Amino acid sequence: MTRVGLRFTGQCRKYSLPKFSSPITSHSYIDDDFLSLVSKENITKHIHDLGAYPSFSNILTPQHFYQNEVLLQYSQKLPHPVSLRQLAGYGRQLTKQKVLASANFVRLELPIRLAMRIRDLQTLPFGVVNNFHLAQIYESYYHLFNAFRKIPTINTLGENEEFCTVISAILDQHVFNLSHLMMGALESTIFNNLQQEDLDAFMSSMLRSRISRRVIVEEHLSLTEIHKKSPKQENPPDYIGEIFQSCNAEEHFGIVGKFIAASMAEYFPHPELMPDLIIEGDKNATFPFMVPHLHYLFGEILRNSFEATIKTHGHNKHKLPPVKITIIDSKKNVMFRISDKGGGIAHSKLKSIWSFGKSPELARESLANFHRIPGLQLYSNLQVTSAGSSIVETQLNGLGLTSVGDINKISTLTKKSTLELLITRPYKFKLGLGLPMCKVYADYWNGDLSMNSLEGYGSDTCLTLSKLGLHSNVVQLDRA
Repeated sequence: MTRVGLRFTGQCRKYSLPKFSSPITSHSYIDDDFLSLVSKENITKHIHDLGAYPSFSNILTPQHFYQNEVLLQYSQKLPHPVSLRQLAGYGRQLTKQKVLASANFVRLELPIRLAMRIRDLQTLPFGVVNNFHLAQIYESYYHLFNAFRKIPTINTLGENEEFCTVISAILDQHVFNLSHLMMGALESTIFNNLQQEDLDAFMSSMLRSRISRRVIVEEHLSLTEIHKKSPKQENPPDYIGEIFQSCNAEEHFGIVGKFIAASMAEYFPHPELMPDLIIEGDKNATFPFMVPHLHYLFGEILRNSFEATIKTHGHNKHKLPPVKITIIDSKKNVMFRISDKGGGIAHSKLKSIWSFGKSPELARESLANFHRIPGLQLYSNLQVTSAGSSIVETQLNGLGLTSVGDINKISTLTKKSTLELLITRPYKFKLGLGLPMCKVYADYWNGDLSMNSLEGYGSDTCLTLSKLGLHSNVVQLDRA
């Protein structure tokens, strides 16, 4: 019997409130007014939810173990390696046959890649996969897996239009997964359910797979749109796909710098004294990249430098030291050195900044902040909500956002890019996962991220991004 059978059949132990450890159930970082709502009467109302299967789940049922046989068949298949050059080949001169081939590739490939990640979740220790946030990811992935494996062969452009509508809607419905993944990592840290090395490997695997799936889907959507508008369009030899835009380094640092400054203006008593952003070197360097990923990389690094500078010098009444960016444009890479005078980091702590594992205290603080980020979509079961300034106002009782609450009653709001909301989040909502996330994103695209620090003075963060057009034959997208 597989581990999933032990978890989801009658042999598994009962769910309990502490195991589904959303921030609402941790008494150490919520206020007394909120705790007063969590009474015995409220818990009694939800006692039927404390069974072997989550009451809100359409997938985690007594029959799930037997349905798992279908998943096993897919998980034993191998994903098809894809390079950016192959994607570019479809886009340089499109035909009806190429568009249909791309559609059927997406249709066949995604169930395989999703099955691999579902199996990874199934083989996690019980205390990890029993986590509320990772259970939501499991539910979401299984929903996606079932949806894609049932789509028939796409033979006409009309059928492809319907297919694109479906996958666009699916992407919107499951935008919450990144938030769940990050919060699940923090809760696993609090309960010490995974060793730090295992947690980092799990997070890296899940993030890489997420990137590859979304690139494959979004590239097909863009190819379909291009063929519909300009069926005879021909692109230049260095073209590697519509979703990879030509990015000017100075321009995008300027855009992200304004985001970061705006997020801090409300909390810094003297906005006019905030650090300037000085850009030196090859300021006009251009390279192809995915703009959301680029902005996230730039944003988290700049946020750290600005925060450190304000923390170290903000008590003074004079202009704070600038944050300097040096850009070096080489044949195959673009390198960025972000230098600040924010006091630096102790050498003993440098290694830990790249890990998703945090101390329980920092993890609790980060979880609380996740729930306060305006607009960030946190809860799913395909009935989702955004976090707000007052969780109490959106729920009728203290169990509303825990595993025993009625998640289906949470209102559905407009969805936005999770990365965008993380970049523009207010300054006070520190998460502690920015650099580990950036490390994975940089590495995925054949880049690198490192930091040198002089304790008591400042830090140099070095980001190297590969010019993807020159490495488009590397099969990044096999990282399923």
